[in-house]
Amino acid sequence: MKKSFVYILLIFILIFFFAGSGCTQLKQSKKPSESRIVQKQEIEEDNNLSANYYYLESRIHINHKDYKKAIDSLKKAMAKDPDSFVITRDLSWLYLRQNNDEKALELAEKLVRQNPDNVDGLLLFIQLKKDTMDKKDLVEILNRVLMLDPKNKETFLRLAKIYMEENNNPEALVLLKKMVEQFPDYYVAWFYLGEVYLAEKLYELAKIQFLKTLELEPDLVESRFQLIKILNIQNTPGNNPEILKIYEEIFEIEPNNYRAQLGRALHYYKTNIKVKAANLFMELGRDTENDSRLIMVAVDEYISDKKYEDAVIVFSQMLKGNPENSTLNFFTGMAYEAIEDFEKAVSYYLKIKPAHSQYKKTVLNIAFLYKKLGELPTAINYLENEHKTLPKDIDIIIYLASFYEKDKNYKKAIGLLKKGLEDSPENTSLLFRLGAVQDKAGFKEESISAMKKIIEIDPKDASALNYLGYTYADLGIKLDEALLLIKRAYEIKPDDGYITDSLGWVYYKKGEYEKAVEYLEKAAELTSFETIISDHLGDAYQKTNQLKKAMNAYKKALSNAKDEDKEKVVELKKKISAVQKKIND
Repeated sequence: MKKSFVYILLIFILIFFFAGSGCTQLKQSKKPSESRIVQKQEIEEDNNLSANYYYLESRIHINHKDYKKAIDSLKKAMAKDPDSFVITRDLSWLYLRQNNDEKALELAEKLVRQNPDNVDGLLLFIQLKKDTMDKKDLVEILNRVLMLDPKNKETFLRLAKIYMEENNNPEALVLLKKMVEQFPDYYVAWFYLGEVYLAEKLYELAKIQFLKTLELEPDLVESRFQLIKILNIQNTPGNNPEILKIYEEIFEIEPNNYRAQLGRALHYYKTNIKVKAANLFMELGRDTENDSRLIMVAVDEYISDKKYEDAVIVFSQMLKGNPENSTLNFFTGMAYEAIEDFEKAVSYYLKIKPAHSQYKKTVLNIAFLYKKLGELPTAINYLENEHKTLPKDIDIIIYLASFYEKDKNYKKAIGLLKKGLEDSPENTSLLFRLGAVQDKAGFKEESISAMKKIIEIDPKDASALNYLGYTYADLGIKLDEALLLIKRAYEIKPDDGYITDSLGWVYYKKGEYEKAVEYLEKAAELTSFETIISDHLGDAYQKTNQLKKAMNAYKKALSNAKDEDKEKVVELKKKISAVQKKIND
């Protein structure tokens, strides 16, 4: 009915305008002079059309989902009435719909400037700026919206979420209490109030809010899960029947709720009703064969939520119902890895079949865990076998080469990387690793050549630019070129601590010690005073006669030094002693 009315109205307007201009019919042909007269007449008619006409025309185009024409019509309307709030707002929304955020924001800012007390304009502005706006400014505008429109539910909730994300629970409580007063029948407000009380560990108050949501919406499942969570936290003997009762309520509402099925089985396990738990987990494990969603629910609930001890129980128990399932083995291994039981993690990872989508990731994980367990030869042997199966896999080549490097078997590492480059001569990851190993092996020229080749392939490779520049600086050669290279890297990654250190170090080598201190201080902060960087900073402080600061920098370098780097430890102790002597003198 609405659409019909709009169409009829548009036809009426069109007839009115064309009738007024005397255009009662279209002619089949015109003389050139007549054509010019008609063109002039059409322009004059177009100039006489109102902003309302074009706005109405835009609504017709929107109804037909022709947003490009709708935008054109609104632009014409705006030309007639540039200060119209409605035209500006609708055009901004259309630009937003067409993913033209820049134009949309430009118009939204105009709306806020022209009418700072208009709620629609403020909300549109927030929608466009929410990802880039400072949280403080966002909170200020949302509070302004609530002042102007105290019944705006969405703004209440958005503001409450921000307070909760910022752990500003006192403000969230004030806001949500006000919200439940204004909207006593709105269960969402009660739910969020319960969440804040739960975060504040006010469990009885949280219970009251969640029970209130169930009064308003008896079939809410999430509130029941929160009640179970509270009862588990309180962990009193009488809670067990109540928890099981709530699980039964969930199953009445959603018989196939996997989260509840997993939670109930885990509850039986943790309350020592092991036989019942085992049967439920076995059944769930068998179900994973036909429904992989069950596994992903378990991942979300226990691994993503960092409940790793529970994850170990859930996945290892389900695995008994489907022991050959690679995905279950993968997440069981991941759970054990998360609790740092690396041997167990490896035992499950080794059961994953090569056809599985996570197989390659698992191979690298196994090798890394062997290394972490102090079994570097085992890690190397394992990766060598995998390399035979997948001889051209770049990741395996890089990992294996890094393990050879760790074992100081530079010859093998270089040979492996060069072999990989025969098949992928422009692979910058292989080239970078090769250059780094050649550097460690004492082949400086070869290392420099590798970095230069990377820069030829990708002039914006910040790592190669930095490595080459730092190499020159450390050798005390080509310092002007080194500075240019590192500056290019710094422009690409201005917040990289190691690139910032290189920039400070090249200034140090050039004798520009004040500039060196400036960048080295920043680098030290970015890397939490990493050993080499703190050492560089100490050297720069000495050159600028800031001896106490130099002492502190060297001490931080020493505290972060690795035990195996005995030479560096000895060097730092000597520097500390020398600076102390200078201070005393």
